[in-house]
Amino acid sequence: MRPRNPWWLSWDRPELENQSIRAQLAVELATRYNGEIINADAMQMYKGLPIITNKITTQERRGVPHHLLDHIGLDEPTWIVEDFKREANKVIREIRSRGNLPIVVGGTHYYTNALLFEDTLIGPEDEKSKDGAADVKDEDASSFPILHEPTEVILAKLREVDPVMADRWHPNDRRKISRSLHIYLQHGRPASEIYAEQRQRKTAENTPDGGSSASPWQTLLFWVYSEPEVLKERLDKRVDKMLTVGLNDETQSMYDYVQAKEAAGQEVDYTRGIWQSIGFKEFSPYLKALNTSDPATDSETLDALRAAGLEEMKTSTRQYAKYQTRWIRTKIVPLLQEQPGALDHLFVMNSTDVSQWSSNVAEPAVDVAKRFLEGEAMPAPADLSEMAREVLREATAQTERTLCRRTCEVCKTTCVTEQDWTKHVKSRRHNVLMKKTKRRALVATERPLAVVPAEAEGEKDGSAEDRGSSPEVDGLGMFDAPS
Repeated sequence: MRPRNPWWLSWDRPELENQSIRAQLAVELATRYNGEIINADAMQMYKGLPIITNKITTQERRGVPHHLLDHIGLDEPTWIVEDFKREANKVIREIRSRGNLPIVVGGTHYYTNALLFEDTLIGPEDEKSKDGAADVKDEDASSFPILHEPTEVILAKLREVDPVMADRWHPNDRRKISRSLHIYLQHGRPASEIYAEQRQRKTAENTPDGGSSASPWQTLLFWVYSEPEVLKERLDKRVDKMLTVGLNDETQSMYDYVQAKEAAGQEVDYTRGIWQSIGFKEFSPYLKALNTSDPATDSETLDALRAAGLEEMKTSTRQYAKYQTRWIRTKIVPLLQEQPGALDHLFVMNSTDVSQWSSNVAEPAVDVAKRFLEGEAMPAPADLSEMAREVLREATAQTERTLCRRTCEVCKTTCVTEQDWTKHVKSRRHNVLMKKTKRRALVATERPLAVVPAEAEGEKDGSAEDRGSSPEVDGLGMFDAPS
């Protein structure tokens, strides 16, 4: 049995030391089952720079074809989702035409989402790439000038055309507010209406009498996972090793490339594309100082800048790993839960101990793949290992976020979900401000009340009949109660 869809090797861990694990598993499966590999890592699509982008080497590929790797020039912007989906599907069709098996490998998960699931180009509504690939693009903003306006103006327009989405976002979340309005401007319909239709279609597909039956899930997924503390140390070692194998030379070549472009009058956007890769931006202060003729820049200063760049790169790498894990747990897994049988095809491979790669990763993956391809019964993913059971339990037990809109008048904070509101009212800052507010609200009534006789008031004002018959209060003293 040849499955309709490709395999996926999804890694939320950008590790140099673990590169051999990723490479060996993908290549091992490809060599055993006549496969070809499709890269789904946005930075690895750029030509050159093998160290900073952590590419598999030619030797490690062992002759297995790798597609969409070293594919675009440094001047090109990072592919948006539509670009990747179009080109990847084209490659998948070509691989199948040769009778081979497509294996998709990478950690740019908004790419994999687009291939795995329908209706993800417009939704879920909070599905946006970290580096802005799904944000409002400059050319789109030029077509709709209102997207250049201040956030409060954009929000006011969104409240007019799509109040449902306007109430969903925090008033300061410009990116999501702009995205929702952009969808309306592009499609002429509220984003909330489009999302509702998508949910209805999914419900119909998953209902026996819904008019259309969902196809059995035909994609096999491997999630190569390491324990967080072990991973943290491994990531730091990865960055250290990158320095020893030529990271400085690569970042210097990138710096020289930029300088040549700017000298020729060509502006380089440092906020997009390869220039946002982890490594270049962290070492930019060091590179600028290294290439300056300022005599005040001594070796001690350079060493300090280099050390700072190294630490920032380690921090960025760890943060990105957490981000990728969070994406799988909060976006990919929930979408898998909506597809009949899909979670039964997600296998967590324990790569914590690299010395046990064969027994913990390769052998189980090869066995699962064999059963999958031959149409045999596969093991339950949770039975693969204790780690797999725990990781899947946590991933499938994500608390559903209940939408609401509440503003704390004491703290001047707006929350858009019940979970955020509960977290806020339990916060130390909120409780401290509440105590202060309650103390100030205590009213002192110890001073005697001065009652003004009606006739006396009439003498004062000239008309007692024009006043109310009740006695008037002269004043109330307010003060902070002693704590």
